[in-house]
Amino acid sequence: MNSRRIFNLLIILLLSITVYGQENDQQLEGKISFKNSKNVYVRFESTNSITAGDTLYIEISGDLRPLLLVKQLSSISCVTTPLTKDHLEVNQKVIFKKRLTTSEIEILNPKITVDEPRVLAVEETINHHSNIDHNQEETGRPSKLRGRLSLGSYTNFSDSPTSTLQRMRYTFSLDATNINHSRFSLESYVMFRHTAHEWSEVQNNLASALKVYNLALHFEPDENSELIFGRKVNRNVSNVGAMDGLQASLTLGSITLGTMVGTRPDPFDYSVNLKMLQYGGYVSFQQRNEHGGQHQTSIAILEQKYLSRTDRRFVYFQHTNSLVNKLNLFTSVEMDLFKLENDEANSTMSPTSIFVSLNYRPSPKLSLATSYDARKNVIYYETYKNFIDQLIEQETRQGARFRVNYRPFRFVTFGSSVGYRFQKDQANTSKNLYSFLSFNRIPWIKMSATISNTLLESNYLKGNIYGIRLSRDLLDGKLFTDLNFRRVNYEYGQSGTRLKQNIASVNLTSRITKKLSISVNYEASVEKHRTLNRIYSNIIQRF
Repeated sequence: MNSRRIFNLLIILLLSITVYGQENDQQLEGKISFKNSKNVYVRFESTNSITAGDTLYIEISGDLRPLLLVKQLSSISCVTTPLTKDHLEVNQKVIFKKRLTTSEIEILNPKITVDEPRVLAVEETINHHSNIDHNQEETGRPSKLRGRLSLGSYTNFSDSPTSTLQRMRYTFSLDATNINHSRFSLESYVMFRHTAHEWSEVQNNLASALKVYNLALHFEPDENSELIFGRKVNRNVSNVGAMDGLQASLTLGSITLGTMVGTRPDPFDYSVNLKMLQYGGYVSFQQRNEHGGQHQTSIAILEQKYLSRTDRRFVYFQHTNSLVNKLNLFTSVEMDLFKLENDEANSTMSPTSIFVSLNYRPSPKLSLATSYDARKNVIYYETYKNFIDQLIEQETRQGARFRVNYRPFRFVTFGSSVGYRFQKDQANTSKNLYSFLSFNRIPWIKMSATISNTLLESNYLKGNIYGIRLSRDLLDGKLFTDLNFRRVNYEYGQSGTRLKQNIASVNLTSRITKKLSISVNYEASVEKHRTLNRIYSNIIQRF
């Protein structure tokens, strides 16, 4: 018998001893069959000795580390919650050894807590229902269906009886994951709106009423690749916006390679525009640490055409980072490599869009944030904000901003944010300051109150807004009310024209059932010579 055969026999003998020892120690071995962003699915030969709340282990560098917490189970499969996102791969060996105590889980990851009543409730649910059906056990892919259907009515009217304007708004959203336990998923968000007694506008241009913000079919050939067809915002190049066409990605460890080809939505009505071709590719790198922090970096090159001519070619950079505890960073930059200016080609490299956001929470009571926004102006295809709210958003979105929130007591929070928009020619500078003091669920009356003040100054206006908001839960989650009053005082430019308004609103939201809710909002804007009224009602059915 040669040395290689002796070595093989020793390996078999050692493996047999290991398996025998595991059986004596009542250890069970399984494998990860499927995982998604929330759950990890593990398959065993039998789960008779496993119960909800037990812990599953994975061997890392010779040590068994508790990484999975059992939530639900069937005869051969377990649905688990990962205690960390690291070291979890499909087909990886998993070991059931013993139940982890609550204190051990909290030491491993302070963000995860376990209360025994909740675990018992899950166990009782499992005893009465089969949470994983046979198809799921075979494919390892649970089917999920979530959706929402809403009907809204938006009415404007003033002192003049001929000024009444009513708009209807219907929205439908759907998220169907792993349809019939397959590798196909579908997501959508579609809205249809029209003005009462003006149906001719819809007939002349359906796209003016029908807005498809998201409609995409996903196919996952395996655990590391994905194909997306339809309209979808790619999370790796999120600030580029939605795209109509085909997107494909391949994940190799911590690196994702992606490509996309299609068209951009029409900027005027958000319809499909086959003349606006767009294509390109990206590389994304993702990594997590043992504390749950992660960072993601994407670099993309995209080309945009109009008909057959190149309209724009640019590099997109995106980075998110939460590796440092209590610190979150997001940044995106677009750098033009080629663009047309007055029908002339320009290949000079120049940044055209920059956004940086940094959030820091040194303690549960204190949070700090700063941002710099030099992105292009946002196009709203629908908005229900009043004139003042639109004005504030327009004047405060771009530029540098700093925010601080502090909660000195359990029921008290105050904060402030200051923003400054600057330009080289000083043609469109803007300064703003927002401060608030909030009392959350005031004892005895169980009401929340917020007092706020907004100061805004630009080249053409200067003024302030004082406001107070009161809110209360009236029927233990079944009926909620919100009262809001604001005093507006603005002066426009050198003309000295003043805008003085009192804006009052009341909102009632009723939860009829777990998935059915109704809300009604009334707002009145009172000026010197007129009163503008707005009523918005909405019915939402979830499924």
